[in-house]
Amino acid sequence: MPRLDLPRLFAGSRFSVAAIVLGNLAPVFGVAFLGWDGAQILILYWFENLIVGALTLPRILSARGRSTAASAGQRAEAIGTGCFFMIHYGIFCLVHGAFALALANDMAAVDGGGVTAGVWERTISRSDFWWTVLAIALVHLIMHIRDWWLAGAWRGSSPMAEMFRPYGRIFVLHLTVLGGAWLMAALNAPSSALLILCFGKMALELVGLFVGGRIRGAPT
Repeated sequence: MPRLDLPRLFAGSRFSVAAIVLGNLAPVFGVAFLGWDGAQILILYWFENLIVGALTLPRILSARGRSTAASAGQRAEAIGTGCFFMIHYGIFCLVHGAFALALANDMAAVDGGGVTAGVWERTISRSDFWWTVLAIALVHLIMHIRDWWLAGAWRGSSPMAEMFRPYGRIFVLHLTVLGGAWLMAALNAPSSALLILCFGKMALELVGLFVGGRIRGAPT
């Protein structure tokens, strides 16, 4: 049986691996050094859903499906698919946000001993939270430009394929995050245990990078 050459396997996507690691170290920094708890982490990951959706829309609209130039029918299909995506993905994010907010409220009460600032004060009103959102958005934007535009992936994909692309990642990652956060709240786990959740999400994203075929053997 041939031996798996992991250094060579990861060499082709060093940038993508580094981007995933750096993007996920932002909430780790918040938990380790800024005193973040489950409320900040859950709402931060929900904002990440919005970032992914915002970057998926231009992928849908620009995907050509191997055509050298988009026809009027293809443009109309892309616009229709983009409108449907905004509605469907928007509803999904709304439901996901409701679950995240309810769970964040429970975790905030546990972490604060029942007397604590609300989720809004712990997230939206804090500058460090917004700087973290900005850092994650920047990482996603850089990967979007590199993997979609510079690599020319827009020439070989279709609007429908791009519409469905983010759902697999979100269902696996964020349902896992919600499940892990719920378990921590049920067990009254300390905020430091959230580091397991953060590193677990990072590991799942790296596995998804490998399974998705984006780790190549040739260096880039």
